[in-house]
Amino acid sequence: MPLQYVPALPVKRGDVLGFADVASELAAEMAPLWTIPVLNAPRGEAPSEDDRLAHLSKAARYLKTLSPVGSSWIDTVHVEENPRLVREGLWEEFGLFITAAPVTGPERSPAQRALASELARSTGNGLGVRISSQEMIATDIRERVRELLRDSEVEAETVDLLLDLGSLGDPAEAIDRGGRAVEALGAMVPWRNLVLVSGAFPASSQGWQRDQVSRVPRPERSVWQAVAEQTRVGRGLVYGDYSIVHPGKAAQVSSGPVTILGKVLYTAPEEYLVVKGRAINVYGTEQMHRLAARISRHPLFRGQAFSAGEHYIADCAEQRATPGMPERWVRAGHTQHLTFVIDQLR
Repeated sequence: MPLQYVPALPVKRGDVLGFADVASELAAEMAPLWTIPVLNAPRGEAPSEDDRLAHLSKAARYLKTLSPVGSSWIDTVHVEENPRLVREGLWEEFGLFITAAPVTGPERSPAQRALASELARSTGNGLGVRISSQEMIATDIRERVRELLRDSEVEAETVDLLLDLGSLGDPAEAIDRGGRAVEALGAMVPWRNLVLVSGAFPASSQGWQRDQVSRVPRPERSVWQAVAEQTRVGRGLVYGDYSIVHPGKAAQVSSGPVTILGKVLYTAPEEYLVVKGRAINVYGTEQMHRLAARISRHPLFRGQAFSAGEHYIADCAEQRATPGMPERWVRAGHTQHLTFVIDQLR
């Protein structure tokens, strides 16, 4: 079955469980691009080697809970200062059954590229080459990718090109940048998969009305369609997005206590619907009954039978379920989003 969709997700518990809640027959048509989040050490201290190993091992344990229904990639870009620790803490934790492919890129260190290439060859799962939005405009990007492939000694037919536009600003500029990257690299070798990923979910809820449905533009799919139509690869370009989180979530550095608001997130065909509440540590989770009802009674709500995400939102709206902490709502948000996107693409 051809790959339909690549959700780019951070390896945090709520995000992993959100993918796990997707129906298995739909999850089999997706290949998640997992990114290990940055390690935030307490009090701003530099993390020790033991801290780094524990962080990587925790990420491995989260991913091991997933049923191996399909392929995926794992990117360690935020935690790969020491590739030896990445090998010991992450990859050796999995054992031989893992179906994930390592990710590298032309800007990564020689040691990281060497480890990723070795893992790609030894596991037989292939290699992901992730090109960031900034790299796409480099004049020598073709030469750098060609050098990476030559040094990796991995067959091009087992390599996936992951073009990452990151956080979308001006859609027209993103289409131009993505189109130039696809034209430059798309036909360079017979890639196993050619993927275009972007994200438009905002980093901040500033400006949203409390207890009201706010509408946030969702241009990711139209950007992908435009790039696919204007380039020679056409339908061979796989769609990817960051689901209902900001593309920078995995790289977010905590600098101290933060105020966590109650929020219910929902994906519509052309926009995101968001209901913002108040601080959880002050107003608690009981407010989530009211916030969920704003979504479940909205004309664009697809009904509680659509996915486990809709089911949870509807149950909380009708007070049939106890509302969970913010992590539980991130989980529900991912599940409804991933289910809806794959339904759109099929």
